[in-house]
Amino acid sequence: MELFVTCSGHLEQLLADELAELGYPEVVIGFRGVRVPNTTLEDVYRINYCSRIGGRVLIPITRFRCHDEKALYDGIYRVDWLKYLSPKNSIAIDANVNHPRLRNSLYCAQVAKDAICDQLKKRVGDRPSVDTKAPDVQLNLYISNDWAVFSYDTSGTPLHKRGYRQEVVPAPIQESLAAALLKMAGFQGLEVFCDPCCGSGTILIEAALIASNTPPGYLRTRWGFQSFPEHSQGLWLKVKAEADSKRKPLQACHFFGGDINKQAMHACRVNLRAAGFHKEINVQQCDIREFTTDVLPNFVMTNPPYGQRLDDVSQLHSLYRAIGDFMKRKTEKPGKGFVYTGSFELSKEVGLAASKRHVLDNGGIEARLLAYDLF
Repeated sequence: MELFVTCSGHLEQLLADELAELGYPEVVIGFRGVRVPNTTLEDVYRINYCSRIGGRVLIPITRFRCHDEKALYDGIYRVDWLKYLSPKNSIAIDANVNHPRLRNSLYCAQVAKDAICDQLKKRVGDRPSVDTKAPDVQLNLYISNDWAVFSYDTSGTPLHKRGYRQEVVPAPIQESLAAALLKMAGFQGLEVFCDPCCGSGTILIEAALIASNTPPGYLRTRWGFQSFPEHSQGLWLKVKAEADSKRKPLQACHFFGGDINKQAMHACRVNLRAAGFHKEINVQQCDIREFTTDVLPNFVMTNPPYGQRLDDVSQLHSLYRAIGDFMKRKTEKPGKGFVYTGSFELSKEVGLAASKRHVLDNGGIEARLLAYDLF
């Protein structure tokens, strides 16, 4: 079968590179995702469990011309749904629609649900229920121009939900985006890592997952593929055990984080404990100007607030100057520094010349990962 692994915008090539590292070099980059041909159920398990950047792993069920509502209903009704689900299953449909005559994604999902339920009601006298929060079977509808693709979502819950985020702060960075930033920055896991504005700890934890070779799905217990008709529990446990066997302990005094906000630091400590890294990662609540580490870091990455959703931009100039000062004065040289921000104005306050700039999307806001060579 062919898989389609979704991702956020601007991350398609990065996802393709990651899939090549996982053993899938022959992929095709698409819009907000990558097609993986000639795959088996084992590949479904491996990509779900090991992809740090992917969002969902989809198995396309049908592709058809979709001019209007009737064509949408008919195209989905033609599928033999007893091959994919039982009337006893609960279902949910995630829809993404770009069509001149079908403009409401929720309505299109409703039409698709009606087609499935009508067919099963006619064939077996019963129909599945709808559960948008924790369905047995998650389905995905994508319509662009006059073509529709309807897929089985083998991930269920999006892959960025690793399972360690127990507490949050306003405007947290998504886990898969944090992993993408680290990969883009060339983080290998051997560096002494520091996030001086760590918030609830997402970048710190993603760095620790990479450094310890811990699969990003390690803490998850629920997957969409568990309801797939061909699911093999034995094969799934084999794939999981193979990936888990490559885990290794974190090196001591290699991970440091700090934040001035008391609520953020509480959330960070709760999340570190949930991830199993509370003993290996040292964090402290303090102003960045007073923040020191037991060992000088040679790799700094941080995602400070930039005024779009939190503090007013005018109040953040001093913070960005302090970040630049921290990288100049409190790091081992040579080293690397990275700031992910959505404010060009604030980025100038860092006071260092960026050697590289990577444009990324963060919840609809165009942001940049700025790279600094520290000498």
